[in-house]
Amino acid sequence: MLVKAQMVPLPVRAGEKFHEAIYFFTRMVQTQTNVALFPFHFSAFLSALRSVTFYLQAQFRGNTAFEAWYQQKQQEIRNDALMRMLKEMRDEALHARPIELQFWHGPQLPSGGIVTKHFELSMDTDEQGEVRTRIKVGEDGQEQNVPPVVRWVVDLPDEIDILPACDEGLQKMKSMLEDWEHQSNAAI
Repeated sequence: MLVKAQMVPLPVRAGEKFHEAIYFFTRMVQTQTNVALFPFHFSAFLSALRSVTFYLQAQFRGNTAFEAWYQQKQQEIRNDALMRMLKEMRDEALHARPIELQFWHGPQLPSGGIVTKHFELSMDTDEQGEVRTRIKVGEDGQEQNVPPVVRWVVDLPDEIDILPACDEGLQKMKSMLEDWEHQSNAAI
């Protein structure tokens, strides 16, 4: 038996959009070894992160203190190379132009390393997009599955490591939201 229920429509605020960006960043971390899922979560992260400022503006439209504060913050965001890059990637994804994601991948090796004269490495992806990595140490050794290490990058003028860049973008957005909260509380 199913019973239909309706959610009370609550206004979505900038803070909720920020938590949505955190959610998709967490999903990126969790699926970083999956070439099928990671790009979806990255695209959703970019959209959610960008939406934070849209919702912030809508939430405080008409508030003169906010508008003066936001005008300065908007210029800071425009001048910030990382935030500008994340916005541009979001715009590319939104307008159906592919973001040229690349990834480095390899085996997770023991902390003490491997000493051998013979080493074989094979890598592929399974049907679900998970990166699989196998190694064989020594000519007579058994091939074994090992956890993969995957690092996603975009190759702009310099190679940008996506997860740390997105984490830094989240930290900057968090700082901006906290600054506005501090400003608005100080005015009370």
